[in-house]
Amino acid sequence: MATIAPPANASATSTGEERFQPSVTYDLSLTDAERDAIHAEVEALAGRVSNARAGDGTYSPLTLVGAMLDGSSYDSISRGGTAATAYPFPVSNTATNQYEYDRKVAKLAWVVKLATDLGFPVVVQRQADKYVYAEIGDPDAPEMIMALSHLDSPTSSVSAVQLARWRDADGNLGTPGAYHSPYIKDGWVYGAGIQDDSGPTLATLLAAKALLEAGLPLDRRIRIVMGIYEDGGPGTPTAANTAAFQSIPYNSNPSFYDNWAYKNLNREEMPIAAYTSDSRFPVIVGNSGSVTPAVSMSLAADSAKPFRLTAATAGVTLREGDPTLKDIAYGSTTQIASRAIFTLDVAGASSAERDRFVSAVTAAATTKGWLPDVPRTTPKVQTTITGDSLTLEINTDVAMEMPTPQYGKNAVVWGMFLLSKGLGELGSTTADLQLKKAADGIADLFFRGGVEGEAYIGKYMGVPANLLRNPNSGTPNLTLALMANINSEIPTSFYTEATGNLSMPMYVRSMHVNAADSAQATAAITEAFQGKGFTIGNLGSPIGAGLYVTHDNPLTALQYKSYQATIDHNPQEFADPHSLRDVVYPQGTTGGTLASNFRNKMTAFGAVIPGNERWWHTANERMKVDSAVQMTKMMADGMLEMARYTGPAGAKFMWADMPGLNADRADLDLLDVTIGTYKDASGAVGANQLGNQALLGATSFNIPMWNGRGNSAPTAAAFALGHEPGGVYLPLTDPEFQSSTYVAPMRLEFKVERPGHMSDAAWAKFVAGGYGGFQFNILVGGQVVPLAVPAGQSADKFFSSRISANNPNAIYLSVNLAITDAPYTGVQAKLADSKADLYKVNPTYLASNPDPFPGRGAIEQRGFFQFGDGQKNAEFSSPDAVYVTVANAVTDAKPSAVVKKLKGNTNELTITVKQTRIDGSESAVTGTFTINNNAAGTYTVGEHKVYVDTKGNTQIRSISIV
Repeated sequence: MATIAPPANASATSTGEERFQPSVTYDLSLTDAERDAIHAEVEALAGRVSNARAGDGTYSPLTLVGAMLDGSSYDSISRGGTAATAYPFPVSNTATNQYEYDRKVAKLAWVVKLATDLGFPVVVQRQADKYVYAEIGDPDAPEMIMALSHLDSPTSSVSAVQLARWRDADGNLGTPGAYHSPYIKDGWVYGAGIQDDSGPTLATLLAAKALLEAGLPLDRRIRIVMGIYEDGGPGTPTAANTAAFQSIPYNSNPSFYDNWAYKNLNREEMPIAAYTSDSRFPVIVGNSGSVTPAVSMSLAADSAKPFRLTAATAGVTLREGDPTLKDIAYGSTTQIASRAIFTLDVAGASSAERDRFVSAVTAAATTKGWLPDVPRTTPKVQTTITGDSLTLEINTDVAMEMPTPQYGKNAVVWGMFLLSKGLGELGSTTADLQLKKAADGIADLFFRGGVEGEAYIGKYMGVPANLLRNPNSGTPNLTLALMANINSEIPTSFYTEATGNLSMPMYVRSMHVNAADSAQATAAITEAFQGKGFTIGNLGSPIGAGLYVTHDNPLTALQYKSYQATIDHNPQEFADPHSLRDVVYPQGTTGGTLASNFRNKMTAFGAVIPGNERWWHTANERMKVDSAVQMTKMMADGMLEMARYTGPAGAKFMWADMPGLNADRADLDLLDVTIGTYKDASGAVGANQLGNQALLGATSFNIPMWNGRGNSAPTAAAFALGHEPGGVYLPLTDPEFQSSTYVAPMRLEFKVERPGHMSDAAWAKFVAGGYGGFQFNILVGGQVVPLAVPAGQSADKFFSSRISANNPNAIYLSVNLAITDAPYTGVQAKLADSKADLYKVNPTYLASNPDPFPGRGAIEQRGFFQFGDGQKNAEFSSPDAVYVTVANAVTDAKPSAVVKKLKGNTNELTITVKQTRIDGSESAVTGTFTINNNAAGTYTVGEHKVYVDTKGNTQIRSISIV
């Protein structure tokens, strides 16, 4: 359950200071035993092999590794083209796009078979060339959570230049078709889409399969949607073209083709919460704003001094025996320098000074654990002297991306730190050297105390602590990636000897929510660099980042906490991620993801785990088998957590034909409903309202209406404006809002868990309604209003219940409500034609074409309790509480008895029955009886018949309820 805690004041470090904690936190439901069970199922499905080739028969195709190999063997590169303008909107199939339609149809047919062979109970494909989804969970569950990712890969990884770098399984360069001839070598899986995003998409499917096998309790359904056109897909048909087939009120087109096909073409069910696997863990909350200033310093004054800089270059780290590592530089996100080479002129420096410099560098590197060299690896630090030239080379051994500088491994920063140590050892010889000033400055700004991490979000640059991170989510407001423009295997120079100019680009990414905070933070950073003698380009006030979900959305807190719990569960298995745990928070990213079209309901969760390398949009795309298994465990844990109610209730929104009311906005894509919407309201229902009833569940909620469908990522400022002009919610000046009354028909469901004190027999009786009927009520202004079915009408139209096969210790009780955005004038019970599947074909299309899915969008008569929510404000709000009760009956009775001898042959028998009621309260009833001689027999005590068996006249042998 998501909770709001007081915001912490400290920021995260690795130096023992109190770690920053986001103010929105989440209490996880998964137990250690459940996590063990999930991880065991993932391992059973992993299919680990160290070396294999696609189709060689050495692996099982129904495993994670097998699915990744087989999936990547399909050429599903998105080469563009166009989509038709009429149903079913097939993509073009031409030589120009290398017959995209045929290729995508083939891969989707394969994934349908895979999901079916894996035993998924629901596998759906609407059109042969579009997405497939598989689903698990109780089909009657009103809410669904979703993973929507893509099976295709981009053309950028198979350009002419890239194709020349692809290696086949035998190590040959440029072999035709190598990119879709995947293989495993030395524990790495190679092939197009292995990491972006066919591999991670299939990992979500296998994660769901692990949950299916584990059979653990879940409240919501889990749906895995696998699209195939994210990277360079066909143009999205226009809204008008879509509307000619599918009737969707307030329609606008998403930016991604897969989202359009899911949301618009087929008007599928919207999730209550979702993720796409197409980015990074722990969770991506939106797209960041950006600015790229240069950090410069003139070293011209060093021209005649010993230890002056003559060259400085940066590139991608080297790794012995890994000839493809350099290819990572050609991905679409530029790399942070993980290799740096500094060349110094040591003419005029004595042998002793040269040795002292090298000794100081070696000592500092040893202290940091970078030396000594590990056998059969490329050394992290190498210092060589040839004549009067000294070379310092740093290889961090891990390539890192520009969007995540806080994870460290910046070779330029490491090099500046070592230069600072080495030059500092030389005293007066280098005291006034500009290079030393630059090295000292960079080391202090980015490596103070020998620690990276928080330095890359401005911790040591005078930025106020409250501006380093968003207080709700912990998202860094700024990330500062120094020298992060590595996009070639040829090292990039950042020093010009002819002019003495040292110049390093700094990629600054912003998630600030307003200009004032941004201006304050960037002014501090500018001042910090200038204070160290650097010139820095204009940072401006970079704001306007798009948010997939608000910073206070409990989905972010859930996924962040779930990620931490997974790696904490087995730190040795997740050693590299665990080493970065203290600097990993939710964050923004560059570019876009499928999450941008599911406003406040979808994040990016995976695929890259902090500390692991990301290969995307480049030759020799790959992922470690270990990383794939780790990722699948994280996804499975997170999915199950998402599939459990965070409060007492959930709801299915429907459409209903109710005279005088507009139900067109009763659609999750038009309502800001999150996993934290339905809050516990049991505290509002007091003893006076309950009488002799037991409270089983109570909720309250408030649901704003969006101004349009969730087809773009809004800014935090737009969220702050709310219903005002420019805000994300429906403006109160909207003409339709003013002229109509909106209604939200819903099936509101309460989860009632078996009390710990209830026996098997008592629970069975409870589920069967043996303690009396369940009663739904609303609490309005302190008044209880029972929701009663009118005489002569069927209760089944208004109420329902379900028991999940995965959780026999819970019953779900539902009532149909129709809440209007209007003043409250009482409750009316009404019957209405209704549908839960909002699919609706345009009548004009149906006039001359058959309905392709006649089973969808079926009308059913349902009963609803209709009432206004109190005011017309473009929001649907509950009354003080909606709650369900049952007669507070006795569920357990335990008798005891004593016999007291009186005069003569007369005895006194006292029987006490201890009673436990549904709500857990306890009481006792007592009966006293005067008997002659033997007390054996049956007695009535309160509502109970008690049988007493005796031994002799006064000794009780046994006592029981009959």
